[in-house]
Amino acid sequence: MIGICGLLLGSCGKKENPGVEPPLPGPKPVSPELQRQAEKINAQMTTLRSLIGALARTELSSLREEESGTKLLFRDGTELTVVCSPSADGMPLIGVMPDGEAYYWTLAAGEKPQPLADEAGKRLPVSGDLPQLGVDGDGYWTLTAGERTPWRIVDAAGAPLRADEAVQTALFRSITEEAGRVEILLTDKTRLSTVRVTDLSAAGRANCYLVPAPGRYAFDATLRGNGVGDAATAGFDPKIELSDDMRAVWLWSDREGLVSEVELDRSAGEILFTAGAERGNAVIALLRGQTIVWSWHLWMTEPPQTMTCGSGATFMDRNLGARGATVGGTDAYGLYYQWGRKDPFYGGEKTETSSTAFAEAKRLTVVNPEAGAAWNIDKRTVTVGEAAAAPMTFFSAKVGATGAYDWLTQPVAGLWGAAKTLNDPCPPGYKVPEVTAWEGIATGNNYVEGVSAWDDPNFGITLTFDGRTGWYPAQGYRFHSYGSIAGLRASNGGSGYYWSSTPAGRNARYLFFRRPLSTSSGSINLSLDNVRSAGYTVRCCRE
Repeated sequence: MIGICGLLLGSCGKKENPGVEPPLPGPKPVSPELQRQAEKINAQMTTLRSLIGALARTELSSLREEESGTKLLFRDGTELTVVCSPSADGMPLIGVMPDGEAYYWTLAAGEKPQPLADEAGKRLPVSGDLPQLGVDGDGYWTLTAGERTPWRIVDAAGAPLRADEAVQTALFRSITEEAGRVEILLTDKTRLSTVRVTDLSAAGRANCYLVPAPGRYAFDATLRGNGVGDAATAGFDPKIELSDDMRAVWLWSDREGLVSEVELDRSAGEILFTAGAERGNAVIALLRGQTIVWSWHLWMTEPPQTMTCGSGATFMDRNLGARGATVGGTDAYGLYYQWGRKDPFYGGEKTETSSTAFAEAKRLTVVNPEAGAAWNIDKRTVTVGEAAAAPMTFFSAKVGATGAYDWLTQPVAGLWGAAKTLNDPCPPGYKVPEVTAWEGIATGNNYVEGVSAWDDPNFGITLTFDGRTGWYPAQGYRFHSYGSIAGLRASNGGSGYYWSSTPAGRNARYLFFRRPLSTSSGSINLSLDNVRSAGYTVRCCRE
């Protein structure tokens, strides 16, 4: 009993077992704020890796600012949100370094960025395993790369870098855009850049696209016009089946370098091009061999202002194809159109004769020899398909028992109409107006006081509604049988001819105006019609 008790007492009184070391203190807990900073940087490294991959594959479609950061949408569907911190400059500075077409991770904790390496000493590509930033129990920044044991990040002197809750770290500094090029600045001063491609078809498909600024653009190449109708009403299938033997080229432009880098992206079903800084007009064609499958008009001008008339119709402030809207200026002259055709014919500032027809177009435009087309007058009638394959050719001949001029051998109903059609030449959201869209600007064939007036010094008319004015130049027309320019401002002031979408038998209605010849004579008329082969201007109105 005494022996047993002695053993028990001895056991109870012993503090430690012999030969057993006391446990070491556990790692200090990492500050939640420092843990959050590490997680933030690791998330940004993931974003940076995805961003570099997207930049290598494709181009940027759009960017917009959101509460969560700058959202980038790429043409292949990749979406990334980049969080920029303009003032963050804390250590460590994780970054990237290009080498040829590849990027590698770097660490710029010292004076010069150093590549991150795996256990074998090989540089870590951005496309490979993702390094992980951390904080150890003593509050120092650490990195894990590949199979390497986490190590402390040191500065140029070899001293480990202590994490500081008050010092914020970030990978992305800023995102800026200029002239369609987007630049992403990293905190380590590396610059990543790409071209933003603006989808002109996003607002709708059309035969004409308004290009407001220099940059890289794309539009849908799988539809003719807005794709409305069928072969019976439009003259051809609205859909375009892209094939390997197709290519895209610019056809003509009125400025050197106005469009460049034209290409067909068959996988995306788009035509891409680069627009220069000048204002003007160009046409891009889709070709199979040397045959033009379809063509699109590119209108380089600032977004037009609008004015609503008394009829309720809302018009652009300039003619279709005009480089500007200067009152009295020739920059306000637009392009000419044969009724029912989508194809623009270039004008000029000089009157032409039958023997000099299209001399102005040849003088003032640049034609791409690769396309194999030229400004031309063909005195015969054709089908709508044949006309579309020759967008630079002005067709005209007498048809039918009456001997009226036309560009069509057989009439096709609804080439232009009350609703926008496949052949309509206006940009998305706009159409050729019905003649009733101008109701109220004329009484019979006379101007309406306070609404319409001849602008004598500037050779045109001024329309006024609700205190706003719109100016229409007396731009004349292209003669229906020869294609020559006539009716430009001269001693008699010139005249204006503006197509409507309203048919009149085999003819079509238009707005006509001129300088008053006397106080009693009429000078403006909405009741006239003319043959469809005439080349008149177009003033687009909202659909």
